[in-house]
Amino acid sequence: MRCPGVLVLAVLLLAGCTADPAPPTPTMSTPVPAAEGCPAGTTLRNELCLADGAVAEALSDIVHAQFADAQLNAVVAGVWHDGEPVLVGALGESMTGVPATADMHHLLGNLSTPMFTTVVLQQVEAGALSLDDPLSTWFPDLPAADQVTIDMLLHHTSGYRHYTEIPAFLDRLWADPFQHWEIQDLVDIGVAGGPVFTPGTDWLFSDTNTLILQEVIEEVTGRPAGELLKEDIFDVLGMADSTAAFDANWPSPVLHGYSDERGVWEDVTHWSPTWTYTAGGVGADQEDVRVFLDALGEGSLLSPELHALQFAPSTAGLGPWTDEQYWAMGFLQLDGWVFLNPGLSGYYGAGGTIPEEGWTMVVYTTASETGDQSQPTATDIFRQFTAVVTPEHSLAR
Repeated sequence: MRCPGVLVLAVLLLAGCTADPAPPTPTMSTPVPAAEGCPAGTTLRNELCLADGAVAEALSDIVHAQFADAQLNAVVAGVWHDGEPVLVGALGESMTGVPATADMHHLLGNLSTPMFTTVVLQQVEAGALSLDDPLSTWFPDLPAADQVTIDMLLHHTSGYRHYTEIPAFLDRLWADPFQHWEIQDLVDIGVAGGPVFTPGTDWLFSDTNTLILQEVIEEVTGRPAGELLKEDIFDVLGMADSTAAFDANWPSPVLHGYSDERGVWEDVTHWSPTWTYTAGGVGADQEDVRVFLDALGEGSLLSPELHALQFAPSTAGLGPWTDEQYWAMGFLQLDGWVFLNPGLSGYYGAGGTIPEEGWTMVVYTTASETGDQSQPTATDIFRQFTAVVTPEHSLAR
């Protein structure tokens, strides 16, 4: 089965939890025409809203080919250059007889992470805490709390394990995916046994880090993390279609996701997102994700000093990372691309921006029962997109 919320890299594989899918049957989803009302500068062509020119046509061909070849239930994709749409639209269905549309809301998975880590850095900027503060300042009873710093949590160098890959967590999740999780229960699972290496000496992706940061920020500010995200990120950027309520009550229209991870093909859309909180539990539509990624790349939410620190290659030399490909504070830097590609129950996603070139792209896919649910299809589309829009920074190599 696939581990929910795991960051699945096809460029540099970090983590995975998959099993062989069931053999495909001959049927597949049928493309559904895009809704009328394309954004300014685009027209409806071949079921997607496209700008004029060969680039938009090439991107459209990629979406259609992957939709058919991977037997997807739906794909929602957007590509923008300097804030202007080049391709926006959706193929397939959200539910039987309900076309997928570009404005549909859904769980973001790890594309939530840089939103919250930006909130953390805003609190650093406000003087509420320091990157060098040890975790023991607030939670002295956690393993290695006197060694692990805020900076290590942001850079995933604490050594705490990724709780969504731990059988004790997965067994409880699959037994009742609608249950409400207390964040401390998730942290306890992730820190059990202590760090797997001396903090600061290696790199390991782990959502446990993000949940500990959430506990720290809520302790420091006395405010819920969802409230901070809304007021300091969503409201500031005008992201009216984003929610961090962590209750799965996504605004309509909703992109439904499906999975057979519990042994039956089922709709997973409204499973409780409290198993992930700020590590993946934000919901939004693709336009709001685009708005955030643009702001992240531009540094408009932080001072120039902290923006530079957020993007610095601090993890180069640890794990698989180099000066060109590394984990920054909440996201990957891959040959100029700010990039994240979550894989979670029912959905695959890929989103990124390359500020120097002005491109921002967001892709989410949902699987059909006949497709290969283990394949990170959104990443496949994103990588092919990069070869079209920035061949010199292609991630398809």
